[in-house]
Amino acid sequence: MKTNHVFITHLFQRLKTCRQCVCALPFQRYLAHIFITAPMALLLIYLFIFSQPRYMSESKVAVKRPNEIDSSSLNVGLLLGASNPSSAEDSLYLKEYINSPDMLMALDKRLNFHQAFSQSGWDFFFHLPDDATTEEFLDYYRSRISIAYDEKSGLLDIQTQGFTPEFAQAFNHAVLKESERFINELSHRISREQMQFAEEELHQTRQRLNESKKQLLAYQNKNNVLDPAASAEAATTLVNTLIAKKIEMEADLRNLLTYLRADAPQVVSTKNAIKALQAQIDEEQSKITAPEGKKLNSMAVDFEEIKGTVAFDTDLYALALKALEKTRMESARKLKTLSVISSPQRPEESSFPNIPYLLISWLLVCGLLFGTAKLLLGIIEDHRD
Repeated sequence: MKTNHVFITHLFQRLKTCRQCVCALPFQRYLAHIFITAPMALLLIYLFIFSQPRYMSESKVAVKRPNEIDSSSLNVGLLLGASNPSSAEDSLYLKEYINSPDMLMALDKRLNFHQAFSQSGWDFFFHLPDDATTEEFLDYYRSRISIAYDEKSGLLDIQTQGFTPEFAQAFNHAVLKESERFINELSHRISREQMQFAEEELHQTRQRLNESKKQLLAYQNKNNVLDPAASAEAATTLVNTLIAKKIEMEADLRNLLTYLRADAPQVVSTKNAIKALQAQIDEEQSKITAPEGKKLNSMAVDFEEIKGTVAFDTDLYALALKALEKTRMESARKLKTLSVISSPQRPEESSFPNIPYLLISWLLVCGLLFGTAKLLLGIIEDHRD
């Protein structure tokens, strides 16, 4: 507080020192001319001589998705009229892109901004210099376009300016075309990446299934067997049948020995038949199990392993097919579109400069400056010795 008091005292001392100079000049007499008349005259000269009329074209768009509103996505906010969160996010992305240098470069190739905005006549405030830097060019572009996002309706309001009505409308049309391309590319790029991944997985599983099938066929051709397990089962059934037949013939042999001698022709024939059955049984059993060589039991184990691999690869291939189809459907459902709610129209009246608004605003500013100057002079007069 003491420091402030010293500063104020010092200020008033300086004002007292120059009071003769201030009062000696006819300053107060021309105060209104300096702060009101002259600035207003300069503004009028600029508005009616130098300023170039600027036209504005307006459009309203929204980013939408097919099947965006469904039973799973309904919530209280949507029922109350709020925009969908995903659409709001996409709209904000689009807003940032419209203000980006990428959008400026794309539009400049179509519309040649340097030529269009250089037609400003004597309006030096809104003239685009030919030697403007990249940053100055971007700032000038952003001052000629306005993008407002309505959170309640989810609409983007795009306003573009031009020195002619035709350019203002063409400017807005070009922004909409490039915005549509950006939205399509944004959604299609994600869909393409998902589809590419699903197709690669399908190709890999298909190759894996083909390889496992080749192994199965090669095993069957090498061992000359269709199904070792089925062959082993059939061989086992045959062995059991032969064993039952052998048991029956052994019973018949015992019955013959009760009333015939051992060298009787019937006895000898039955014994030979039993030996032949036993040899056949041994041979069939050796095909099923044996300590050496590729037998049906070990072949069945190897074959079941290969067949299990084929079945597993077949399931993987079926899952990859389902995943590809699901990805295709999801990609189609999530594609975004730019819906034009209000298309840009050709303006018939200039929107800028807003002469009444500028005159009133500038008059208020000049009045404030005039009042401030009068207040300062009054303070100086009050503190004269």
